[in-house]
Amino acid sequence: MLYHCRSNWISYNRATMENKSANWQLVAHALAWVGGALIALTPFMRGWSITLGQVTFSARVWPGNCIIEWITAGVLLAAGGSCGGFWWQQRHGGRRGSFLLLGWGLAGALGGLAQPVFWLGVASLLVIAVLRAWWNGRGAAGRAPAAAWNGVLCGLILVLAVASDCIMLEQVKGGVPAVVGFVLARILTQVVLVSMAWFGLLQFVRYSPPGTRWLGGLAVGLAVVALGAEIGMRKLWGKGLVLFFGDLTVGGKFDLLRVLEGGGIRISPTACLAASAAGLLVCGVLLGTARLSRRLDLRLRSGRILLLALGAWLVLLVEQGSETLWNDRVGRWWQRRCCMVHLCPGISAPGLAAYSVQFREPPRLSALTIKRHPDVYWFIVETLRCDGVCPEIMPFVSQWRDTECQPIRETRAAANATHLSWFAMLSGKPPVFWETDRQTLRPAPLLDALHAAGYRNEVRSSAIFNYAGMDTTNFGHGEATDVLLSLTPENPEWPEGISERDVHVLDLWRQAVLTRTAGSTFHLVAVESPHYPYNWMADFAPPFSDVAKSSWFPMHPSPQDITQVKHRYWNSLAWVDGLLGQYIGFLKAHNRYDDALIIVTGDHGEEMQEHGVWFHTSGLTTEQTAVPIIVKWPKALGRGRTLAQASHLDLIPSILDVLGCPPSQWEGLAGHSLLQPGEPTTLVMSHYASQNGEGMLWRRNGFEAAFAWEKIWVPGQPSHLWLERITGPHGNLPLETPATATAALHEYFPDAIARWFVKFE
Repeated sequence: MLYHCRSNWISYNRATMENKSANWQLVAHALAWVGGALIALTPFMRGWSITLGQVTFSARVWPGNCIIEWITAGVLLAAGGSCGGFWWQQRHGGRRGSFLLLGWGLAGALGGLAQPVFWLGVASLLVIAVLRAWWNGRGAAGRAPAAAWNGVLCGLILVLAVASDCIMLEQVKGGVPAVVGFVLARILTQVVLVSMAWFGLLQFVRYSPPGTRWLGGLAVGLAVVALGAEIGMRKLWGKGLVLFFGDLTVGGKFDLLRVLEGGGIRISPTACLAASAAGLLVCGVLLGTARLSRRLDLRLRSGRILLLALGAWLVLLVEQGSETLWNDRVGRWWQRRCCMVHLCPGISAPGLAAYSVQFREPPRLSALTIKRHPDVYWFIVETLRCDGVCPEIMPFVSQWRDTECQPIRETRAAANATHLSWFAMLSGKPPVFWETDRQTLRPAPLLDALHAAGYRNEVRSSAIFNYAGMDTTNFGHGEATDVLLSLTPENPEWPEGISERDVHVLDLWRQAVLTRTAGSTFHLVAVESPHYPYNWMADFAPPFSDVAKSSWFPMHPSPQDITQVKHRYWNSLAWVDGLLGQYIGFLKAHNRYDDALIIVTGDHGEEMQEHGVWFHTSGLTTEQTAVPIIVKWPKALGRGRTLAQASHLDLIPSILDVLGCPPSQWEGLAGHSLLQPGEPTTLVMSHYASQNGEGMLWRRNGFEAAFAWEKIWVPGQPSHLWLERITGPHGNLPLETPATATAALHEYFPDAIARWFVKFE
């Protein structure tokens, strides 16, 4: 009996020691995995880059776009963790090696290692891992059997990825051969990408600790969701998921709820249910494809998927090289720019001509010399298209424009996005300077200069101002505004509906006008009702009864669907017409009209499927950038001469001209006074331009030059541009060489380069 008890004690002790050893193995595996992940993330977290010759590589491939940042970080984490698990496996679970890996990762991530020292250590660790793998594999016979493979899901992801690229097919230039070449190139590209991603997933599952392997399944599920969303959003808005998430951080911070509020969209129980249903659908797809793959007994060796990726890439190189023989320069460049990911060297120079540039920043307005002090009433109507100002839709405004305001034939916004247009209007700078000024947190130059000259600045809006940093970019901390009123959590007593809030702002404005004597007041009012989903008061009798009832517009609309959406938008403008009539009628009734400067404009337009998309920020099309600019001068100046064109950038010079400021105080701005002779080129810019990649337009006398640049979606000032096209009254000009393209720029836009650029070479 004594022996039996002793045997039990020995068995128990041995089992305990084995369990402790197994637990330590798991801990060591986890430490190595975390260490490898930290090492891979260090260049991303520290913002490091490596320059080889004239090429610079950086882990931050798209700073500011949160979805690209998340994907990049996720890929680095998975790759680093897999390498850490591989390191642990080659050392047979040694704890010292795991602590070494973890320590190096922590030191790098926390900034304790200089970049050269960090890379030297990483190279040494890689060499050690490879040598141990070779040593441990000596004498191994045979090869591992093929593992079970969810090939159905892999194929589904490949189909979705190709479909996402091929949405651009309807815009292919070059006929059937170009279509075939484009489709083949995108299939081969996605085969390489999906194969490499699946290979990485296999390694992740193979070398990661058991408690982390579920992350691989999560990544696959998110990939299905992302690809589906990319296709749906590009068909609906012309802007996919990647660009949408780039918009969310356009103000320097990620704020999904604020962006949705700015777009008039609210998180409702229905939307939450729809999201839950989508999640269940994705789970069903994952489980269903896994079951079908098991029934088909699909298996795969990881080496073969690498061979598949390599083979597809070599064929892609041959295909892209052959296009120089049968696809023209324009067709090749279009293919190059319409998709974000390319896996072979460029085969076409960008555009018709490329330029090294430096934009000219207009001087900030200094102390103004003001001779006249009229009141200035400036109304910015959200989402106001030029063609909406007509007798059938906006009878009051159209008649007022045609009888009492300056005749201007063509008027353009500075950009196709609210925050960029507001910035350009209040600063007198092209939108390309928005990112720089956003970081200064100073009031807009116009407000600052007027306030310093003794003007009272009053700004009112029925919507929010902190979308995309509009508040601090335009108003700083309020030091140049005497009244800054907008929808905030601090004024919950405001009405619920947007149109009701517009009326509330009108009432507050009326009270403010009557409390001061005429002169030396700048009133800026934002009218928000025409913003999507296009609003009007419940007691208003709209001119169109056949309207879209739902705020969710169809992805493949019929002509009737488009007409109903347009009618909904026109009804909103018709209601705003009455609101503006009340504003101007009030000024007339209280003897504040004749001597005042009154401006009515829109921040941007709206696309109604004219080019296959809804809304705005998807291109610099006429529908998105042609906005009315209606100016009523003080009575002593008359209506003003007839102009061929004007833009938002012309408004500050015009205001300063009316105030009697000498030309030296406003001639350095990007615009031109509408009271002065001359027909200068107008400028439209945006970093939102997903349809055709064009980010800047010059327009003059019926001619238009379109420019693009690399990473057009990232706010900031590009240092290199290329010319995409010059269009005249009879279509695109045939420009065969960069020299002829540059000569055409100087011929048709003679004032543009000197006004907007310090360098244009």
